[in-house]
Amino acid sequence: MSTLEFGYSQEDITPAYGVPLCGYLNPRPNKGVYDRLSLKAAVFRTGKELAAIVSYDLCELTSKFFNQLEEELAEEGSPLAGKVLYCCTHTHTGPYTAPIFGFTPDNAAMEDLAQKTVYALAQAYASLAPAELFATETECTSLAFNRRYIMKNGKTVTNPGKCNKDIVRPEGGIDPRIMLLQVRQDDRPVLLMANISNHADTIGGDLVSADWPGLMENFIQREVGYDLPVMTLIAPQGNINHFDVSTKANQTCYEEGKRIGRGYAAAVLSALYKMEKVKDVSIRTAAREFDAPYIKLTDEEYAEAKKVYEENKDAVMESGRDITSEDIAKGVPFVKKFFAQKAIGCREDPIREKRLEKQMVIAFSNEIAIVSLPAEPFVEIGYAIREKSPYPMTILAALGMGEIGYVGLPQHYGNGGYETSPGRGLADRTVGQAMIDNALFLLNGKK
Repeated sequence: MSTLEFGYSQEDITPAYGVPLCGYLNPRPNKGVYDRLSLKAAVFRTGKELAAIVSYDLCELTSKFFNQLEEELAEEGSPLAGKVLYCCTHTHTGPYTAPIFGFTPDNAAMEDLAQKTVYALAQAYASLAPAELFATETECTSLAFNRRYIMKNGKTVTNPGKCNKDIVRPEGGIDPRIMLLQVRQDDRPVLLMANISNHADTIGGDLVSADWPGLMENFIQREVGYDLPVMTLIAPQGNINHFDVSTKANQTCYEEGKRIGRGYAAAVLSALYKMEKVKDVSIRTAAREFDAPYIKLTDEEYAEAKKVYEENKDAVMESGRDITSEDIAKGVPFVKKFFAQKAIGCREDPIREKRLEKQMVIAFSNEIAIVSLPAEPFVEIGYAIREKSPYPMTILAALGMGEIGYVGLPQHYGNGGYETSPGRGLADRTVGQAMIDNALFLLNGKK
């Protein structure tokens, strides 16, 4: 069995002052930096087999961007071309790097991001040296909540508001599991990878931050005593966030991000003693596309959207104010009009092009596999993949190899909740199962 080799590199991708931040309906020009953003590149090799992971402190990146990156790697003759799993942490206080709500990223900034990615991968590859891989699993049950609630009227509402007396129960559960990988060289940890299910949207405002994943890294580094890189792979979290609706506490601020980061750091640090060495490490990579069609409205849904629009067509939002989750939960007139327009667009101005998305698997021996999900999948999709995966530890990298938005299973559509409210770019109700099937095809491939 070949020796495992590992290399690592990191680049700063913090945007300049004044660059608009994404994550909400309107851009917010940034007014400074809480903490800096990074891209982190990890390369693994056993014999002739290579694999790499690049994680970005960004909200999202498209498959188009990653495909262009792969073309650049191939043109340069990089041995990593076709071997890289790309993913984002989904911070809502970073720059625009994909078209969102009509706002497009700066071309020069995207080219700079691509160049930094290629450079980081080259540097990581050049630093390959003998290493050992360790793994363990822990959990945290107190920092994440299913954010979709069944209300007294039977409808599903996302983020219904603090202490709302009309809440009956959450629509579903959470995924408390935390999968951990650690790389050591000369008995010293040189990378810690954490797979955690929660939205990276705790801070808001107009200051740049890597949100709780970056703050978790900072707290871990304080405890271990040096700058140990911590790469966070976000597990399915499309219907999950950190809001505890049973309290009136302010949970949208930098202090909240620190609380979440500190909490996850404590869970991770308390599990490091359980790390077990992965023996006889081998590497397998595989990638495969699947069809991800856009949602189609039924005649009944289209008629309802037209009716709601007509009833609220004169509604306006106060100047300078963004739509809030409370507005959505309360169904204020402008919000009703906004979502009705989105639904009508599915029928009157549909996207007709075929959408193919790619998933990738990186497997280490027969014990560990990392599989990408190019979306913000609901946790039920993660449950389904892990249940049938042949690998005892299956790490799920949401916002990986692309981002097509929220994806649930058929039962999550049609009863409310803004994640599954129809819009031109929303994935069809069948895409969740297609993503599960494609992931399992890759996981069950030749080892």
